[in-house]
Amino acid sequence: MKNRTHPWGIFDYSNKFKLQMRLTFFFLFIMIVQVQANSYSQNAKVTLQLEEKSIEEVLKKIETLSEFKFLYNSKEIDFERKISVNYVKEPISRVLRNIFLDTGITFQVINKQIILKSDLNKVTSYNVEQRNKKVFQQVITGTVTDDNGMPLPGVNITVEGTTIGATTNFDGNYSIEAPSNESVLLFKFLGMKTARKTVGDQTVLNVVMKTDSQSLDEVIVTATGTKKRVEIGNAISQLQVSDDVKERPINNVSDLIQGQASGVQIYNSGGSTGMGSRIRIRGSNSASLSNEPVIYVDGVLINNQSNSISFETGGQSPSRFNDINPEDIESIEIIKGPSAATLYGSIAANGVILVTTKKGKFGKARWSAYLESGLVQDIGDYPKNYQALDAAGNPGFNFEAAEGEFTPSIINSFQPLNDPDTSPFRTGNSYGVGLSVSGGTEKINYYVSGNFGDNEGVLPVSNIRRTNFRANLGTDITDELKINITTGYTNSDLELPLNDNFSLALMSQGLSGNATRDVNNGWGEFTPEELFTIDTRQRINRYTTGLNTNWTPNDNLTFRLAGGLDFTSRWDSQFFPTGEAPAFLNYDEGAKFSNRFNEFVYTLDAVGSYEANIWKNISSRSSIGFQYLQNLTQGTLASGFQIVAGSRSIAGAAVTESSEQTVESRTVGVFVEEQVGFDEKLYITGALRADRGSAFGASFDAVIYPKVSASWLITKESFFETGDWLNSLRLRGAWGASGVQPGTNDALRFFTPIAATVDGGQNVTGVTFGSVGNANLKPERSSEIELGLDASFFTNRINLELTYFNKETDDALIFRQLPLSLGVGEGRFENLGSVKNTGVEVALDLRILETETTYFNLNFIASFIDNELVRLGDGIQPVIFGVQRHVEGYPLGGYWDEQYTFNDANGDGLIAIDEVQVGELTYLGTPFATTDISVTPELGLFRERIILQGLLNYRGGQKLYNNTASWRNGNNNTRELNDPSSSLEGQARAIASKFYGTDAGYIEDASFLRLRELSLTYNFSRELIKNIGFSNLSFTVSGQNLGLWTDYSGLDPEISSAGQNNFVTEEFLSQPPVRSWKARLNLTF
Repeated sequence: MKNRTHPWGIFDYSNKFKLQMRLTFFFLFIMIVQVQANSYSQNAKVTLQLEEKSIEEVLKKIETLSEFKFLYNSKEIDFERKISVNYVKEPISRVLRNIFLDTGITFQVINKQIILKSDLNKVTSYNVEQRNKKVFQQVITGTVTDDNGMPLPGVNITVEGTTIGATTNFDGNYSIEAPSNESVLLFKFLGMKTARKTVGDQTVLNVVMKTDSQSLDEVIVTATGTKKRVEIGNAISQLQVSDDVKERPINNVSDLIQGQASGVQIYNSGGSTGMGSRIRIRGSNSASLSNEPVIYVDGVLINNQSNSISFETGGQSPSRFNDINPEDIESIEIIKGPSAATLYGSIAANGVILVTTKKGKFGKARWSAYLESGLVQDIGDYPKNYQALDAAGNPGFNFEAAEGEFTPSIINSFQPLNDPDTSPFRTGNSYGVGLSVSGGTEKINYYVSGNFGDNEGVLPVSNIRRTNFRANLGTDITDELKINITTGYTNSDLELPLNDNFSLALMSQGLSGNATRDVNNGWGEFTPEELFTIDTRQRINRYTTGLNTNWTPNDNLTFRLAGGLDFTSRWDSQFFPTGEAPAFLNYDEGAKFSNRFNEFVYTLDAVGSYEANIWKNISSRSSIGFQYLQNLTQGTLASGFQIVAGSRSIAGAAVTESSEQTVESRTVGVFVEEQVGFDEKLYITGALRADRGSAFGASFDAVIYPKVSASWLITKESFFETGDWLNSLRLRGAWGASGVQPGTNDALRFFTPIAATVDGGQNVTGVTFGSVGNANLKPERSSEIELGLDASFFTNRINLELTYFNKETDDALIFRQLPLSLGVGEGRFENLGSVKNTGVEVALDLRILETETTYFNLNFIASFIDNELVRLGDGIQPVIFGVQRHVEGYPLGGYWDEQYTFNDANGDGLIAIDEVQVGELTYLGTPFATTDISVTPELGLFRERIILQGLLNYRGGQKLYNNTASWRNGNNNTRELNDPSSSLEGQARAIASKFYGTDAGYIEDASFLRLRELSLTYNFSRELIKNIGFSNLSFTVSGQNLGLWTDYSGLDPEISSAGQNNFVTEEFLSQPPVRSWKARLNLTF
């Protein structure tokens, strides 16, 4: 039914809203006062394109292009040093930092004057005599490029231990004189990792610089615009992933994130092709609502619907998150907690993932192409089906043998899933091809790409074909007005088997089959051939577009207006052919389901910011913003049964059904933020956001989310001694709140139409309560305290990020059962609960070895998370779903069952029924890992000609319910019931489950160590390939899921048969994760 929505007059003038308006006008007043202060920001921008000019000439050029004047002591600065610069509308502060990088020169902005000072402590060895001293000089030339092969102009190059320096020109070329062949050249550029190269006997030295995602000067995207990392008081993970698809076995966006960010856990659900994953950021916050993060692509909120399918496929389902094309992604930022996500409001408590797609850069057209091919393999070791027979051929069980009632003579065992003559599994093939072009002028930049991929699964009816197109255009209408347009299109066709989590599907028929290869080849009731006649598909046409307008009327004011649409047309279809499909649910007579959905997500953002120096070295940034979000889903569902033979249409059905769905929600938010910086080393930020949404109860007013944070670069303080080992130390802390909205209809009272018969036999239409609703329903509210530090040691060769968080969710939605006497249905959601997550996150980046020809880096991330349901609500009984429960004082979704003990009293190696004793109901563990550690090694050989990297992941502290084994035990075909040589523990758990109804023995430790990725890349010599017109050419061979070490006895400790379900976590008749291999050729020209 259609949800009521609030109009634009959604905010009434309650006391809370009046307070919001007063605060808004207060911040506006601050901005107006600052505008009138007639200050000239040090962030004024200039365009400089100079080659081989002296420092003095460059400074004079800046003076002519701006209102700044330079003050300095001419004896302290080497004005004769020649440099080349190429900046297009860059802040002067950034230009100066690059010009004087590692020269000992600092600058201070006071009004419209820039004072240059000499700080000798910032130079490794400042020796004026050495500058003038003439010794044997070796001239080194070369080209500096980024890791995409594009030249980098303006890179600072110095000879370590001296003041000899140079910079690259427009084409990334440089020339420098080195005192000896033992000299070390340092290549430095803001936002890039410092490169260190020994001269040796070379006269030509080409260098590739890599992006530094840990740099405090790195630019981070926020709700109010871009900021430097040093200004932000929260831990935000920024992943530079543009090259990951070239060098890692990446199949979807989830693979890009897996193991790359502390506090972020990707839970793969199984091995079916095209299926989604659960994403958890700092634990689970809600017992009833989704715990998935929200996703923005280029500032546009997108549909991140999990379990995105409308009929029975078992437990697995696709996720709209993986519609995004990894090839088009430049970077991913992960905003982890409520304290960081405050300005994203009532949708953001579970975290925010910001995806930025690639854009063109200044320069000539750059073409990139790739061709890849791969294969996937089923590596499951499926348990055999057993049957014990006595000498007369009668079946029996171990527990009967223990009582002397059965003497086994023959133990038969067979598994059609394993036998190569009966197994339905194949080696699936995949291939992909893509082409992109990017470039730009001073006024326009562009990026255009097209990609096609075809991936087969390990079953004949498991395939996905996907086509992606993207066109991003940026233009400077004037010097003050810039517009960026982003567009993306996805078309996919997913074919699914009826398999996981279904007792009549493929896995079940193999795991419940016969213990011998009989006339049915050991299968159960249905064969693979029958099951493969079912045609299950999902077709997607998705279009995402965004318009981002930035207007900077002066150097202080910035206005941004952004809007976008994410539209998904989804067609789910399932067909059971008449006379061919398996005979369950009468579908052998023919059945067709055809469900079509149109899903719209609209985004509108407006932000105004003012930046100024309000007093000497005190800077201010004031922002005010507005956001409007709308989600609309329209569905038409049709089905037909008893279809005439030969027809695939509902029109050929004897019985038809149809229905419609319309679901709509809207949210309006306003926010203000004030940031104050002190001498570019201490930043304090405060913010407020107020939201009102159509999903809120009618009697609930707007919700307010506050935030405060601080970031202190303590190593810039004069009293702090860093020594030679510490490069930088930043302390940070934040407190803030954000929320998660109720379901679209959770607050509504609505009625459901029914057919009724009144006195006299007349048929009429009536109504009954569909939901009693809750006029006081409000969003769940998560507040978080975060404390942390960022440190760099030994010339940035060791980088550490350490974070502690304490997150509490109040007003958690809990379903309260209502008395049936009220006649209002089962119950309603109320804000009753409280959930707590605490943890520690560690990110350690080690540059262990750096020589002229070899490097070895090690990236280590770890998360330690504890989850607790603090309060369920007065009078609310534990929420039970199978062997999992929500119980106060324990983790959400914890496993509970009756423990048991056993004793083989007579020592005969067999467990009798009465030798098992069952105890009380006991908490057995959590389904989610409490410890998650990932190690990513990277080894470069022969001047990065060969690059070897991998991903090793450990997860511990979690349990998994092996319901597959329990179910098979109920079918009497497990080894524990039939084979006398099976372990006593196995026999006991089989008896406990079969006769005492407890599955505690099947809730197992699911800790594991997995080699998730391994790849080898060969980069062809640039001197060689430039002769054939290429600027970059590489070949990569990679593998995924290459090794597993675990004590878990089931198919795989990561299986989740319920797919992306919020909490249900079990292995039940599911295909385990597959192993994949891929070969890829990348070229740039």
